[in-house]
Parts: sequence; structure tokens; C-alpha cells
Amino acid sequence: MKPTKGIRNVKGQTSVEYLVLLAIAIVIVVVAVGVLAGFIKIGTGTTYKKKGNIYWKSADFGIADWEIYPEGANSTLILQNNKEYQVRLDWVSLDGGTTQINIDNVLLPGETYRLETQAINCSGSSAYSFELTFQYDNLEHGVYDKTFSGIEKLTGSCHS
Repeated sequence: MKPTKGIRNVKGQTSVEYLVLLAIAIVIVVVAVGVLAGFIKIGTGTTYKKKGNIYWKSADFGIADWEIYPEGANSTLILQNNKEYQVRLDWVSLDGGTTQINIDNVLLPGETYRLETQAINCSGSSAYSFELTFQYDNLEHGVYDKTFSGIEKLTGSCHS
């Protein structure tokens, strides 16, 4: 039978349109999953060093920045009071409290203190890892000789 003039044969057109839209949707989903998988890999690829750096910037007694040099040069720690009250930092220790570096400085909430010392050092171009402990006094509430030990170690590579 011959189609009449003005009437089109559209039997397969809706099926083709549906398949084309379905293919486009599948491509969009595959691209989205690929992008999200990339973000997940970035998140799980965080190294121990990066975790420690992030932790120490937000800890109760934060370390905003630091440079550790070999023996004979001054190393620098920028300490920050992340507590909600005024404190006096008595000392900091790099080995859990055995060796202490005296500070004796009062810090307001959010205030920083630049500690320069030769007592903190590393060897050559090697990596370092310190277990930090602070002793402090809570001046607003009259609580003295409290200690704060970090959960993460302060790690990095020795500056030359």
C-alpha cells in the first residue's frame, strides 16, 4: 500500500528518539561517576604528613607554620592559641615531655607566638617526626600546669 500524500510514515521515529535520549543519559551518568571517582581518589590519597599538617593548624595549640633546620641553625614554630580563653604557654616538648623548651608567654585567644630555637633540629636532608606536648596555664579560670599532647606527629622534611 502506498502512503498517501501529506501523511508521513513515523512508526520507528519514537523508538529512535527514545534510544538516543537514553544513550545521552547514560553518557552523562558515566562522566559524572568518573569525575566523582577522581575526587574520592584525591581524598583517600592524603598522606600521613598532610594529615599531621592539617591537624596541627587546628589543634588546641596550633602550629600555624614551621621551618625545621639542621643542628646549628634556628628552627621556627609559629604557635597559635586556638583555645577560647587566655593561656600562658609554659613549655613545649618534642619527645613527649622528656626534653622541654621553655616558652613562658601569655597568649590571648587566636594570638600567635614565634618560637625560634636551636633545640629543635633535624639531620641533614632527612625527614623529621616530632611528638609535641605543651604545658600551659588557663589564666581565666585559674587552672595551672595542664598538658596538651597532639594526636598527630609534626612531620616534614629538613630545610637546608
